[in-house]
This record gives sequence, C-alpha cells and structure tokens, in this order.
Amino acid sequence: MMKPLRKLLIRALGFERYIRFVSHVYLRLVGAGWGKKQYPELFFLQKIVRPGFVCIDIGANLGYYSVALSRLAGPSGRVLAVEPIPDFQAIWQDNVRLSGVDNLTLLPYALGGQATIVQMGTPERDGLLHHGMTKVAASNTQEHYARTYDVPMRVPDELFGGLGRLDFVKCDVEGFEFEVFRHMQHTLRRFQPLIQTELNGLENRQAVTTLLAELGYKPFVLSERLELIPCSAAQLASAVTADFYFQPESSPISSARP
Repeated sequence: MMKPLRKLLIRALGFERYIRFVSHVYLRLVGAGWGKKQYPELFFLQKIVRPGFVCIDIGANLGYYSVALSRLAGPSGRVLAVEPIPDFQAIWQDNVRLSGVDNLTLLPYALGGQATIVQMGTPERDGLLHHGMTKVAASNTQEHYARTYDVPMRVPDELFGGLGRLDFVKCDVEGFEFEVFRHMQHTLRRFQPLIQTELNGLENRQAVTTLLAELGYKPFVLSERLELIPCSAAQLASAVTADFYFQPESSPISSARP
C-alpha cells in the first residue's frame, strides 16, 4: 500500500516537492511525540544530549537529527551539520527553522581522505528513489543510481580542526563510515565524544569497530528499555543494518539526563 502511494505522490509532486512535503509532515509528527517505537534512536537523544553540547550530524540529509540536536543543545550549544547534496541542503535549511534555535551551521561537503570532488548517487530500487540512501558512488559500484551529483569532499580532521569542544557525533553515510572515521582520528582522540553510527555492510562495521577500539571506544546498542547495553559479538557479526553507539572507556557518558 505504501509503495503505490509513494509513487503516486512522487508523480504528482515531483521528487523534490515530495521529500520536502514528507519531511515537513514527519518533523511535525515527531515534534508531537509520534514515532517513539519506530525511531527509538531519535528519541533517545533526549537522554544523552544536554544543553551546551557541541554536536556533529554527519549525513544530515533532510535535517531530522539536526532539528532534534539543535533543540536539545539549546542556545548555549552548537550543531554542525554535514550534508553535501544541494537539493537536500535547501530542504535542510527549511526544516531546521522548525527547531527555533539559532545554533546550526551547514557544512556542504562529503567527508573522506582528501580535498577533492567526488560523485554521489541517489539509488533507485523497485521504481522508487531512496533519498536516505544517497552515498559516495564509488563505495557501491553495484548500485543503480537514478541521480548523481558531483560534490566537494573535505578531510574531517581538517574541517573540525578549529573546534574547542565536541560531545556527540552522529554518522550515517551509507557504508562510507570507515573512511570518515579513519580520517577523523585526531578529532576523536582529542575530544572522545559519544558516537552514534548506522553501520551498513559487515566489512565496514568490523573495520569501524576495530578502528574505534584502537581509539579507546567500546560498542553498545540500544535496548528495548532505551538503555545502552554492551554490544554482543553476534550483533557485530550480523549482516542486519543497525545503529551502534561507541562510548569512550575513559569517560563513559551516562544514558540518564541529570
């Protein structure tokens, strides 16, 4: 039922107007408290992000996490949102105005190992464009991309070199996470922020876990009771896409707000 409806709306509105409309509706529903069971990670931010936090939203897309982080960090905090796709940037700008807090900065880049231009693509599956799966095209050569974009890439350690504080990092870049984190090691060593990342692909997941372990991080997952619990070997070895939390051993962050 949902796929035919989505196709009908896309035909009627066009791709950009469709995702703009859907994102506005989604943000209003979430703001009213809808979606706690479907999107527990988004609501869990209330327990781990505090006023004054400096947060980075890598793969900001349409701004769902940016809006939530902005509200929680408040006027004394700061949110850096990394989103390289121009069409998504425009919708992000509209959506973050809903946060009502002027603490957001948009960084219009992909992140990786060099300052260059890279191609990113939005995949088409079963006749539908999946804007949330837009990725660096070279990271998955088997994917069929309905839209491609040439975007600037920057090295994260260079981009974030001027930060004086960093408390939380959310990273969702569709299988490119290892490349981001391995070029962000100086920043992570310096601040030891709590990390939330969706790790697509078993090889990518294992590489990220090994890299972050070398930086003093342990992996956790979110329990049904909305608590961080140690991640099992089976969860790390599973091919199922999931969100993982990496917490520094030296300064563990409580999952309960004061």
